[in-house]
Amino acid sequence: MKTKFTVLAFALFSLFIFSASAQWSALSSGYAITTDYHGKDVIPGTLVTATAGTTDPNVLNVTFVWMFPNESIAIIDAEVVVWSNGTKYPDDDTGSFIYYAESSFRPTVVGDWGVQAWFNGPGGHLHGQETDIIAIRATSFNVIPEIPLIGTAGSIIAMLLGLGLFWNKKKK
Repeated sequence: MKTKFTVLAFALFSLFIFSASAQWSALSSGYAITTDYHGKDVIPGTLVTATAGTTDPNVLNVTFVWMFPNESIAIIDAEVVVWSNGTKYPDDDTGSFIYYAESSFRPTVVGDWGVQAWFNGPGGHLHGQETDIIAIRATSFNVIPEIPLIGTAGSIIAMLLGLGLFWNKKKK
């Protein structure tokens, strides 16, 4: 019986482990955006940082547009200046330097949030593969409510303990 409980507890616990994979594969197009909570759930009030990256040396700044779950605009962080730390994409001698910009926001509404990055070129014009194409990339994250008093981890432990007590009583 202990083996079954251990296996079930491990299986349930592994469901709550999320692996974040940054969306930098889009950087092959020259433009990408990701957040520090990509692929993870966010508790309301948590600071979320979006990072935009480009290999285009003509991009001078990035405008971040944070979107509510109902797709209305929450905030616009305009013309964030890009910077480089010397990394290249692809990561070899022939790669192009990556230019970064960051914006942070604390979402307070539960739901599927989005953030867009608009890459601006010289003269403030949006820059893309061609002069009339706007380079915009987007990503999203999900804001979930926190369980008061015991939190998410505490609620999982309480549910597992309740399941264990149920099995123990059923066994007797």
